[in-house]
Amino acid sequence: MNLSRSLDWVLFGVVVTLATSCVDPIPSVSIFRAPEGASLPQVVVDEMDTLHLVYYTGSMSSGDLFYVTRLLDGGTWSAPQRVNSRPHSVTGLGPIDGGQLAIGPDGLLHITWFHRDPARFYYTKSDFAGGFEQQQTLSVKDEGGVEAGSTLAVDPGGNVYVFWHADPLPDAERRVYMVVSRDNGKSFDLPRAISPPAQGACGCCGLRAASDEMGAVYLSYRSAGGNVRRGMRLLTSVDQGHRFTDKLIHAWEVGACPVATTTLDTGPNGVVVAWETEGEVYLANTSRLAQPVSPSGVAGFRRKNATVSVNNHGDKLLAWGDGPGWQSGGTLHWQLFDEADHPRGAEGTTPAPIPARSVPSVAALSDGSFVVVY
Repeated sequence: MNLSRSLDWVLFGVVVTLATSCVDPIPSVSIFRAPEGASLPQVVVDEMDTLHLVYYTGSMSSGDLFYVTRLLDGGTWSAPQRVNSRPHSVTGLGPIDGGQLAIGPDGLLHITWFHRDPARFYYTKSDFAGGFEQQQTLSVKDEGGVEAGSTLAVDPGGNVYVFWHADPLPDAERRVYMVVSRDNGKSFDLPRAISPPAQGACGCCGLRAASDEMGAVYLSYRSAGGNVRRGMRLLTSVDQGHRFTDKLIHAWEVGACPVATTTLDTGPNGVVVAWETEGEVYLANTSRLAQPVSPSGVAGFRRKNATVSVNNHGDKLLAWGDGPGWQSGGTLHWQLFDEADHPRGAEGTTPAPIPARSVPSVAALSDGSFVVVY
C-alpha cells in the first residue's frame, strides 16, 4: 500500500470516528405511575428537574385537583396538596378536562380547570410559601354547553393566557374564548372570542396552549365547521394576544364529536403540536404543518390522546393510549423522534393500562431524557 492510500484510510477512519462521536445517544424514558386513585395527570418539570404533577380525584362530575412533586433520585411523590380552594369544584369527566398547568418565568405554577355545577372556569397559582391562592372565577356568565376543560400558557413576560370553548349552541357555532392577565395572574380581563366564527369548535374535544421564548402564543383546537369539518386548527398570536391568525393543522371529516385531545410543547426549533386524526396520532412542528409524522405499526384499537414533549436537543417524545371508546385509557405507548422527525429506537409500551378516562403526560429533563406519567 502506498503512502497516499495509507493516508486516505487514516483520514477515513478519523472522519468515521468523529461522525460516530457526534451522534447523540438515544434519550432515556422514565415511566411513573401517578399516585393511587389519580386520573388526568399533567406534569411539568422545573429548572432543577423536579417533577410537578397535578391530577384529578373524584366522580366524573365533581372532585378535586391535587398537587404533588417528585425528585428523580429514587424518591416518591410528595404528600398531596389540594389545588382548588373550594372543595369538589372540579369536573373530571375525562379525557378532555381535569386541570392544566404551566410554570411561569418566576417558577410559580399557574393552573386552570372548570366545573359543571355551576358551569364556570377557574384559575389559581402557587405562592412562594408553597401553597395556592384562592381560586378565581374567570367566567362572567353561566358557561352553557361546556364539556371540555380550559387550558393556559404563560409567556416570558409573565402574561397569563387562559382559553376555553363554550356556548349552548351547535358545535358549528361555538367559539374559542380567551382571558388575559397582564399582572402575573392577579387579575384578568373579560373573555373575548378569538376563533373564526365559520370554524366552530368541537364541544367535547380538548384544546391546548403554549408560549415560545419570543412570547408568541399558540393554541391548538378542534373545529366543527358545518358540524362535520372537525380538523385540528392552530391559533397563533405574535402580539401578546391582541390578534390571532388561524390555520388548518390536519383535516378530519366526521359528523360526530370524536372526544379527542391535543398537546403543544416548545423546543429549540419552535413549537411542536400533537393530535389525533381518525384513530392515528401525529406530531408536527407548527412551522411545517404539511409534514406530520406518526408512529409506525398498526393500532390495536384506536391511537388517541397524543401528548408530546421536546428536549433541548430537539428530540421529541410522543406518547399515547391505544384503546376502544372514549372511556378506555388504553395501553400506554411511546415513540422517540429526532430533530428531523425520524424515529429513534423502538416503540415503547407497558403492560399496565392507562386508567379509564385518563391520559398520559410527558416532560423533558435538562439532560435530554424524558418522563412519562400515567
